Amino acid sequence: MLTQVGLVKTTLLDFPGRVAAILFTPGCDLRCPWCHNPGFVLPPFEADVRLTDALEILRKRRKVLGGVVVTGGEPLFHEDLPDLLQKLKGLGLAVKLDTNGTYPQRLQRLAGSASEPDYLAVDVKADLAHYGEVTGVSVRTDLIRQTLALTKQFWLGRSEFRLTWVPGLHTADQLPGIAELIQDGPPIYVTGFRSGKTLDPRWAHRRSATRDEVTAVVEDLVRLGADARLREV
Repeated sequence: MLTQVGLVKTTLLDFPGRVAAILFTPGCDLRCPWCHNPGFVLPPFEADVRLTDALEILRKRRKVLGGVVVTGGEPLFHEDLPDLLQKLKGLGLAVKLDTNGTYPQRLQRLAGSASEPDYLAVDVKADLAHYGEVTGVSVRTDLIRQTLALTKQFWLGRSEFRLTWVPGLHTADQLPGIAELIQDGPPIYVTGFRSGKTLDPRWAHRRSATRDEVTAVVEDLVRLGADARLREV
């Protein structure tokens, strides 16, 4: 049961068009070595706020907030996530859900329900042939395809795909496969890997992606027919 979370009271960057708070849920099924949120992947977790306390803080701040971002970790890792989303929406807050795409059945149950996210952000980690290499675990790529299809079916116009470009793991020959995956979907926002705190400490001092590299990725995806955009962080 989800009882502890991380909380950022205000963000102007993470929910398009809204002043929002961020809730971080602990636990994730992936082991991306370059992940910059390691405190929400493996214990001991950095989820230092009781969920009941976080909800009370959000209740008191709902007049200044336009929404809340639920991220992780992987929020859909938790079977009781719908209860949390419904409580947030009951506060009058729009909900943005971030997901890595490995739980399409749980995502589908949210569509059309009282827990349905108002905005959905789905990570596209790589082309399907390189998913395991980039995420550090064996991934059922059919689940990724299902999640992308659900996004296009239920959240088109209020969603985005996201790609973090990691030098040493990603190469230009993966881009056609990525473009095929996201065809007819929402925009894909591309950011670059940043050195620093990472899940695998050996990645902490790896070279960050340069702005020119990430811009080139965006341009290549556009040439392949994708609605790709640069996201500065």
